[in-house]
Amino acid sequence: MPRRRPALTLDHPLQRAALGTLLLGIVLVVVAAAAQSLMRPAEQRVVVNLLISIIAVVGIGIYSGNTGIVSFGHVSLMGVAAYTTGLLTMSPTVKASSLPHLPTWLASVQLEILPAVAATIVVTTVVAIVLGLPVSRLAVSAASIGTLGVLVIVNVVMVGAVDLTRGSQTFYGVPTVTDIPIALAGAILAIAVARVFRESVAGLRLRASREDELASRSMGVDVENLRLLAWVVSGAVVGLAGALLAHSLGAFSPKEFYFGLTFALLAMLIVGGTTTVSGAVGGTLLVSLLIELVRRVENGATIGPFQLPPLFGLTEVVLGLVILLVMYRRREGLLGRREIDEWVMGWRRARQVPSEIDAPGEQ
Repeated sequence: MPRRRPALTLDHPLQRAALGTLLLGIVLVVVAAAAQSLMRPAEQRVVVNLLISIIAVVGIGIYSGNTGIVSFGHVSLMGVAAYTTGLLTMSPTVKASSLPHLPTWLASVQLEILPAVAATIVVTTVVAIVLGLPVSRLAVSAASIGTLGVLVIVNVVMVGAVDLTRGSQTFYGVPTVTDIPIALAGAILAIAVARVFRESVAGLRLRASREDELASRSMGVDVENLRLLAWVVSGAVVGLAGALLAHSLGAFSPKEFYFGLTFALLAMLIVGGTTTVSGAVGGTLLVSLLIELVRRVENGATIGPFQLPPLFGLTEVVLGLVILLVMYRRREGLLGRREIDEWVMGWRRARQVPSEIDAPGEQ
């Protein structure tokens, strides 16, 4: 009797994480390659912002997806990262004119992009530890409110630290070096970190506590410390997003890292699905495309012989309606609870021919 081909299985967590990262990476590489070859520079900037948004949403998903706690505070960590990398990479001449009261050692330092981003991630991680210690001790509903407090507090600090951030004025002079290849590499790295964490023992225990916290605690799961770990890892990833965003914009202010960006990133996560990395990526792609289309109408669009007036706030209204629709029709998000590799493996098993299936008693 002919020997059947061995079925492809993904029993090892790292194999699942690697396949999921590879599949999502292929999608992003195709998008990036198309943008590089077919789009004008202005449109390529949109793709850069899309890839940075993927990093941020995936980072938020590391915490929210595994713990079940909706976080409003991660955008504040992006702000910390943006200002940190700006201070480390700005020219001393620009610092002397725009930030004359900086400490001497900080006023004279100027790093290249890679060491600056690495240092920024370290600083953001430390800040995440400090902010995450009280948040991780709160219950699920209280923790969400606590993260909102983190967002407000960090924003007030950024506005008040005039000597470091120029307060509410525009912080300028940051080198604009983030392009599509750099943003693509950051997005794939973020996806890999998120998938490895999700498939790890810590991620599995966190997801179990998300479904039934009392049962998890009774089995010895250290929920508080695992939530802190997820917060710190996600803080490092969104720190990368904040650093790359700073080097994409070149100039920004604290309002860039407040409620507007928080609402947009959470909409991307909710639409795609909070519980999976694939949902975070898919939701970001869909919502980013929707935002670009709506903004063109919001700024005044021409439809045939008709000229529409500017419609202020249309983007936020549409995002709110999309969230309500998705939550009403599909509470787990458009991609549900299955990762892209699970979808592919399920499709492959469904296509197996009967001859490839072991007969009863076959060894």
